[in-house]
Amino acid sequence: MVNLLQSWLPCCMSSVPSYLLSLLLLLVTYFLYSYLTNRKSWESYGVEQVSLGKLALTDFRQAVVQLIESHGDTIGIHRGRMTLLTRDLDLLKHVLVKDFNNFVNRLPIMTTTSALETGVFFLNDYDWKRVRHVITPSFTTTKLKQVASNIEESARKLTNVLEEYAKKGDLVPIKYIAGQFTSEVIARSAFGFKTDCIGKEDDEFTGHAKKMLRIRGGVMSVVMRIMFQFKWIQNFLVKKVGITLLDQADPDSDRYFDTILRRTVAERQELSSLGKLMPNDLLQSLISAKEEGDREAASFSEHADGVTWEKLPKTMSERELIGQSMLIIFAGFETTATTLQLALYLLAQHPDIQEKVYQEILETVQSDTPTYEELGHLKYMEQVINETLRLYPPAPISSRVAADTYHYKNIVIPKGASIIIAKDAIMRDPKNFPEPSKFDPERFSEENKSSRDLMTFLPFGHGPRQCIGMRLAYLELKLGLVHVLRKIKFVLSERTHPKVGEELKTRFQGIIITDKPIQLEVHLRQAN
Repeated sequence: MVNLLQSWLPCCMSSVPSYLLSLLLLLVTYFLYSYLTNRKSWESYGVEQVSLGKLALTDFRQAVVQLIESHGDTIGIHRGRMTLLTRDLDLLKHVLVKDFNNFVNRLPIMTTTSALETGVFFLNDYDWKRVRHVITPSFTTTKLKQVASNIEESARKLTNVLEEYAKKGDLVPIKYIAGQFTSEVIARSAFGFKTDCIGKEDDEFTGHAKKMLRIRGGVMSVVMRIMFQFKWIQNFLVKKVGITLLDQADPDSDRYFDTILRRTVAERQELSSLGKLMPNDLLQSLISAKEEGDREAASFSEHADGVTWEKLPKTMSERELIGQSMLIIFAGFETTATTLQLALYLLAQHPDIQEKVYQEILETVQSDTPTYEELGHLKYMEQVINETLRLYPPAPISSRVAADTYHYKNIVIPKGASIIIAKDAIMRDPKNFPEPSKFDPERFSEENKSSRDLMTFLPFGHGPRQCIGMRLAYLELKLGLVHVLRKIKFVLSERTHPKVGEELKTRFQGIIITDKPIQLEVHLRQAN
């Protein structure tokens, strides 16, 4: 059957658009599944069951929030598998922390032939634990201090470009410029690649970083949402039949990064064998960690008795090393650029808060080059970043899968069921944050934080699977804001987008994106 489909589908593809063929196959499978399977009801597990509704085909994030607000903190749906939607903080403590071992895995969300699928975010079970163990030392304070100088150099260039915009009176396409900044930071700090495109046309690295993962629109966005319910179909079509249209990674960008990363790894291994001094960047940390694990594996006896998994050597394949590198490129570029642009937009919308951040910089940073310790003392700036992340978490939906049937109070979560963590519903819940739509950095003062449950703030997740690059993101954001805000003031006006008084609209495409590009005015600050 598989061989027949493999030979038949490509023939059909020549006369029928692949997305229409895929949609037809999905719809047939969906209706057959609905008709033939004995669909258990969440009601028998102590949870109200609701219908996800048509909105989920256009904006799953908004659909989840609306259902929770209408029906309660924990509800059940059917979405290819039994799925629990929740913003119950106590339940989430059990899922993400206390009983993490039963909820290690995320829902399968990546279908691709790219090495990116081996990135730690997408791995499950022991593969996740092994790779996480290998790469964790690459994100220590010592490592971050080593890359800070590269970030600072890019922040200065960003500031110079914005000063030119201010002198000319031009509007700044803030996501485009922010993306060039974060792309250069990752290229230089993580991989030692020489890029120079801030304020210019995108170079090859930045261009491919911006399109590494496909952001779908129109009919294809609906196709991909249905695909999410039946990942086995997408896996078959992508990996067996070879329908590249359904691959979530852009094939051109994948080839580009796979080529330059493998070449760089090979060059560094050759230089290392000659005793040459290696760069202090994240790629070298990954290479060193892999080599150390390889040495442990080589000396480990395969016939050792009674050795637990925890004591086995931790290493990763070259493909996994490439996968971690690609993940760092995408996450370091996209999510940080999104947060930076939204922070600058919110500061433009609230000039009094922008001025307060500026004054804190003047009082805290004693020289042209902020020290790592001074950045740690920029508490109000961190509050601004956190409030931005609360309002606009780059990844507002997270998931876990139950390895075994789990009992929580009067609820039973059956084996194989998924838990959807609705970060928006938590971080915009009036019980957790009064006037939740208001931009108020004081929510994250030490006093206010101490009075709130830690689970109310989840932009980076929580527990053992918390985002490993979180501290790097804060470092990048703080250095960028220090240099930019000392010289530049961001302003909304009648010619910006959004205009003064207009609401910013966002949508969910796996990550948060704005409906239209943000464009801001920038003014030079007067020298003190």
